Amino acid sequence: MRSLVDPVTLFLIVIAILVLVIFLADGLFLIHENQVGILTKKMGGRRMPAGQVIARHGQIGVQAATLVPGLYWRMPVVWTIAKVPIVEVPEYHIATVESIDGRALPSGRLLGDEVDSNQFQDAERFLDGGGVKGPQVGILRPGKYRINTLAFVLAIKNATWIEAQKVGTVTAQDGHPLPSKLIVAPPPPVAPSEPHPRARSHNYFQDGQAFLDSGGYRGPQQDTLQPGTYYVNPLLFDVTVGDVMEVPPGFVAVLRSNLGEELERSDIHPTPISDTPDFDQTVHSAVETLLTSDRNKRGIWRNPIAPGKYNLNRVAFTAYLVPTSAIMVDWASSEHPSAPEMSRPSATPSKDRSDYPYLTDPTAAGAQFFRFGQLKVTSKDGFQLEVDVRMVIRILPENAAFIIARFGSVFNLIQQIVHPLIDSSFRNNAGEKKALEFVQSRTQLQQEALEKARKEFAFYYVEAQNLLISYIAVDPTLLATQTQKEIAMQEQAQYQEQARAEEQRIAVQEKTARANMQPEVVKAALQVEINENTAKAAVKQAEGVRDSTKIKADGDAAAIRRVGEAQADAYHAQADVIGSERVALVRVMEQVAEGKVKITPDTLLTSGAGDASGAAGLFSAYLATLLNQRSTNPAKPYVSREEADFESALNQPSESPESMALTAGKDKPKR
Repeated sequence: MRSLVDPVTLFLIVIAILVLVIFLADGLFLIHENQVGILTKKMGGRRMPAGQVIARHGQIGVQAATLVPGLYWRMPVVWTIAKVPIVEVPEYHIATVESIDGRALPSGRLLGDEVDSNQFQDAERFLDGGGVKGPQVGILRPGKYRINTLAFVLAIKNATWIEAQKVGTVTAQDGHPLPSKLIVAPPPPVAPSEPHPRARSHNYFQDGQAFLDSGGYRGPQQDTLQPGTYYVNPLLFDVTVGDVMEVPPGFVAVLRSNLGEELERSDIHPTPISDTPDFDQTVHSAVETLLTSDRNKRGIWRNPIAPGKYNLNRVAFTAYLVPTSAIMVDWASSEHPSAPEMSRPSATPSKDRSDYPYLTDPTAAGAQFFRFGQLKVTSKDGFQLEVDVRMVIRILPENAAFIIARFGSVFNLIQQIVHPLIDSSFRNNAGEKKALEFVQSRTQLQQEALEKARKEFAFYYVEAQNLLISYIAVDPTLLATQTQKEIAMQEQAQYQEQARAEEQRIAVQEKTARANMQPEVVKAALQVEINENTAKAAVKQAEGVRDSTKIKADGDAAAIRRVGEAQADAYHAQADVIGSERVALVRVMEQVAEGKVKITPDTLLTSGAGDASGAAGLFSAYLATLLNQRSTNPAKPYVSREEADFESALNQPSESPESMALTAGKDKPKR
């Protein structure tokens, strides 16, 4: 049986079917989940206008629209599909976008405004919405995006990260041109207004379109970025990361504001120069500075900021640190062999700027900061002297702004005022004194220099707290002469002190002897008092005896007088009867009878011959006397007359004046 289909025909059918299958399979596309399908139309549509790169709405060329994951069939002759991976922006990164096609960028603009295009995932909507060609304001934040990579060029970049203790200053690359009178752009408004009806917050420069819609200016921005991560378009904003400003303890910071417009000043004519200029003049004038309390106005802030850390915009503000604690200015040499050890930096200190935060770049190359060489002066008598001086000054926080306005820095103040004044003060003083006088008047010199500094520094709002002279180097020859003179004076003083010591020792010994004899002195004084009292008692007793004796004598005299008168009367009566001779004879015989009158001798010696009145008579009388004395005192030995008189004088008691007076009265003959 013959076949119904010719083999040739069958072969052709099979070939046709295979070609059809191949054709159909060639137009079949499967887009996976992590892919994007980009279509290119080769025929069967309108041609794109001149200058257009991306086709849309059926135009021939690379299509703006893309294919999402799925199975698609397109006529292979008309279409080609390119499968590209989706765009993934990692964490802490951003993607900047540059459009291949779009409208021309407006004149004066650097970036194209954002257009609603589902974050650049709908290129057709982007182009239809007026998207411009070139870099875009919008960015892609971390995530996955289905981007037509033939319509947009993406660049993955790091997000802006501000570390701790850092601050970010921002410079806008696009926006309204900054007026010539401004240095720092003012912050754009955050609320709609008539000039900017679409104004809103730009969320720390992370919303570039909001910044532009609010009328943001190009150039340095006043606002800063604090520590953290920010998704900022680096094509729109240039972020510079710097250290935060720290005002250490003992300092304040005077801020010079660069905000606001340039200051307009009236014409200022030259000031006449005085014939007698002095320090008492206006230090600050409008021509030099403007002290302001308005932080949005150019000039130096009147009130400094206190110690602490500040996120300071170094472009908008210039900070000048001013030490408000003690500032030491040193004119000394630590290498002098005779200089005393002082707490000062080494001869070659390290130029570590952190140790001198108040220095600025123009002054950092100064003469070892606040250390100067020794003050070399010449005395009146021509000797060269080297003086080590330290001075302590202080600037009150309230006056810090005036110091910066006048001098620009504390270093300039010390170079222009403090150093010349102290140097000239010591030179002038040394020229008026001799070398030794200069050295010896060190305390007075120190006080005079301090008082002068206090008076003159006050005109510059600087407080001179203290001035110390630590060492004065003198010619060794002059010192040797002075040393020898001083030694001689010390020896002389030593000898004088030794002499005074000996005198003191004599005085001590004398007082010691007096102290040792004090009991005897007291005893003698008491004895004198006793004797005085005894004498007074004897006087009183003698007066009593005298008075009693006198009375008794008067009585006895009166009695004797009466007896005598009676006897006399009797004798007169007897005489009248028997005669006066017979009366006397009778009285004598009465006395003989009473034994009161001896008429015979106790011892009678006679010689054999011769006259009794001659030598024999005298010898007989002497023998009779001796025999009489022997008979009276038979036991007493013989004592000569001289010995007897001497013994009698010794045994005779002393008589007081009162007793002598009584005795003298008794010896007087009675009437």
